[in-house]
Amino acid sequence: MTVPTQRGTFLVAALLASASLPAQAQQIPVFEAEANLMEIEVRVTDGRGQSVAGLSKEDFELLEAGEPQEIATFEFVTRPVPKSQSADPGTAPSPVVTDPHAAANELRRSTFIYIATRGRREDKLRLVNAIREFIDEQLAPGVFVSLEGAPFTQSESELNARLDEMLEGGMGGTGTGLVDTVAVDLSREFEHSSAFDELLAESNEEFGEQMEAITDNAAYYRRLRMYEYIDLIKAMSIYPGRKLVVMFASGLKIDEENMDMMELLEHEATKNRVRFYVSDVAGLSAAAPGGTAETSGSFSSLMGDPLNNGFMAQMESRQDNQDGLWELARRTGGRAVLNSNDFGEVFDVVNRESGDYYLLGYYTEDREQRGRFRRLRVKVRQSGLRVSHQRGFYEERPFKQLSKDERNLRMHQALTFDTPYLDLPLEVDHEFFRDSSGSATLVYSVGLHTADIPSISTKKGEEVKLTIIAQASVVDPRIEANEDPGVTTDGEAEAQVPGQRYLDEKRFEMTVDAASHEQLSTDPNSWLHYGSQMRLPPGLYDWKVIVRDDLSGTLGSYQTQLRIPETSQNLGASTLLLTGRIDDVSGSSASKKKDKQPVEDVLVVAGSRFYAISAKTFRQGDPFFLLYDVYNPDESSLTEPPSPKIALYRERERVPELPVTGYQSVVEPEANRLRQLAALNTGELEAGEYTIVAMLPSESTSRPVIFRKFTLLPAMTE
Repeated sequence: MTVPTQRGTFLVAALLASASLPAQAQQIPVFEAEANLMEIEVRVTDGRGQSVAGLSKEDFELLEAGEPQEIATFEFVTRPVPKSQSADPGTAPSPVVTDPHAAANELRRSTFIYIATRGRREDKLRLVNAIREFIDEQLAPGVFVSLEGAPFTQSESELNARLDEMLEGGMGGTGTGLVDTVAVDLSREFEHSSAFDELLAESNEEFGEQMEAITDNAAYYRRLRMYEYIDLIKAMSIYPGRKLVVMFASGLKIDEENMDMMELLEHEATKNRVRFYVSDVAGLSAAAPGGTAETSGSFSSLMGDPLNNGFMAQMESRQDNQDGLWELARRTGGRAVLNSNDFGEVFDVVNRESGDYYLLGYYTEDREQRGRFRRLRVKVRQSGLRVSHQRGFYEERPFKQLSKDERNLRMHQALTFDTPYLDLPLEVDHEFFRDSSGSATLVYSVGLHTADIPSISTKKGEEVKLTIIAQASVVDPRIEANEDPGVTTDGEAEAQVPGQRYLDEKRFEMTVDAASHEQLSTDPNSWLHYGSQMRLPPGLYDWKVIVRDDLSGTLGSYQTQLRIPETSQNLGASTLLLTGRIDDVSGSSASKKKDKQPVEDVLVVAGSRFYAISAKTFRQGDPFFLLYDVYNPDESSLTEPPSPKIALYRERERVPELPVTGYQSVVEPEANRLRQLAALNTGELEAGEYTIVAMLPSESTSRPVIFRKFTLLPAMTE
């Protein structure tokens, strides 16, 4: 018997009656902050360049865009004294304070320094020695350091051990990206309160997770390196207090292609109090004109050839790269050390600016999102003093004014970080099937309620524009089990590289006539279902779905961990797919291109195409179909295929008479699978919660049944 099919427009068929599930929120925050409080670091020096202390709030005037602002918070932060310079190194530590509020204030006055290296291999020893000297001689209480993604700590022994690892292994400049390794741990050599330690440990844990995510995605977004820098700012934003990035790099080129990204970076850095201190590792180059210190140049390279590859072109290229580093430091309020062979000089600059500054806070009242630059100016009423501070910040901009790169950045960050996005509520579900070659396929569906999807009115009706991205990132199960990831057992092949990503992306538009859209929006059970498939090798994955409304930029997200099962020669089965829609596709033709094989759709069976839906909620009288596969069945099952064996339970009571209206067993010997299809008449069932169970044709398997739950609502009344 052939399973009946149902036709109709995509919208009508896709907007199925279903019920929403509560959104799953995640707990992420560590520190509370007032959303519109802007804090500005202000350094005041005299004619000799010495810091000036002792000023009061009344001595300052703060202007934003020329308008005076009331200074709401005021504090002078003193420069910490390095342990090596302490007058009495043996002095006992301060008494332990257990007040959580005091601990939060202590952490807020701390400085967090992230050190990133993009040096050449030949510079590795000099770079490590410069960092080691800073740690041994200049590290002060209240200053925490992270070496390329490791947790922030004051432990000199741990930092030196990390430096030893960097000498033995790679550094950021060897091609691994901005971040090398990640560890989630905290060493303590300085005495703090237990409450302080808990706050810092919690922050380090979240920071470690975000650094790991950046490592996984940096290569994919290497086209715009500033994605990484903005990601780093976002990852460091969870810490209070002052945040510095000390970066050793060979240059950064800025042009029209990424200038808008630099403005976005400046905005994020200003908002989160992150400054970049950069050191050009190229130093004072002794390169011969048109060559390097090891290769000589020629007359043509000196004068310049038709391809503009001469000495002047090299100098211009280097100047461009230095200009980018200088711009990065300037826009974030940091400093750039250029044309110096002393790699430790940047730490001298950091040390001079690590304290003895005023922290002024004010509330920004104008919250317009027009993307304007809001210039800041701080004046001191006392004459003869020099004032330095960040030059301003950019307003947020509405989504429609963002560039393509800025929009891509937001999607990238939504995929990279574990922040949940709940403005666009989603309902997501997934199934497991195999294609005819035996490869695993993840079938997934994303549901959005019609009323939650923003739209714009056009002459043809309400227009909807969406982008949907699903990402599966490989997780090494041996790491999860605290095992050595470099060890394989029983001759198994080495596991996939942790962090390897598989992406499935779709952008689509649709227009619904105004009357239908209004009707669907008022129906609490009308959903738009989007379904797709991903071919994934067996393994453990972090799986995330991001949906963006391309009209407003609103985001919704779903995240879980899933395991793609190994292909086995033993009897097995897919999951049980339930749906309210199948289409007749027997007349459609496959792609005729010889150079491109059509991707197999695992939901096409005997000329019928099943559609995955995320919400397993139906109404009495709605169409109801099910599909499941049996893999590696015995010969008798392939020769004389058994009918689907199905049982139905309402709550815990078995339904005595199953209202089956059609079923079919499709044998595919070449794929070594048996495909089972069935259709039920929901009009003969009472409303309620159900579990449908499918029994496999053999009892020799450890998984004799597969099942799914669904909800049946009362029929709609006129």
